[in-house]
Amino acid sequence: MALIASLVVGRNGATSLGGKSAPLSTPSDRERFLKRHRSAAAFIIGKKSAALESYVATRVPIFVFSRNSEALILPHPLMQQVTVNRGDLGEISRRIDQQIEGEIVVEAGVSLLSALIKSGVIDQWELSISPIEGDGDFIDFETLLRDFEVSEEVTEDGTRLLQCRYKGNSANS
Repeated sequence: MALIASLVVGRNGATSLGGKSAPLSTPSDRERFLKRHRSAAAFIIGKKSAALESYVATRVPIFVFSRNSEALILPHPLMQQVTVNRGDLGEISRRIDQQIEGEIVVEAGVSLLSALIKSGVIDQWELSISPIEGDGDFIDFETLLRDFEVSEEVTEDGTRLLQCRYKGNSANS
């Protein structure tokens, strides 16, 4: 199927405000995010997202990627820890994709998302560039966008909503 990344970035390149991504969201970004989130057949997230973001209403598998093999305390019964190294991110992502019927949504932070993009497994990227300035977890989204073609771009309530497709042959296609 497809791995679809979803990310909101502040106008200054930050992906968090007060430690969370939600405060950067505008109404149009939030609407798009929730639509994608609710349609997911599974999620790939990082351990920081597992600890900070709310997945309380989620009823599909949540794969929590971690470089640490020590067991994490996961706050949701459908969360399962997946120990990864940078070198095997692509292979692990492909195996998960083969197990899941439907779209897998990646809601990861800077480090994991960047590594997944560099490994070529992200098929689509829904990037929202908010007019709000964040205060942490900065990302150079312009550099990461070089691997993608912007197939759609609209601006609503000051937020640039980009729909992007991987330029090459993604590892999952």
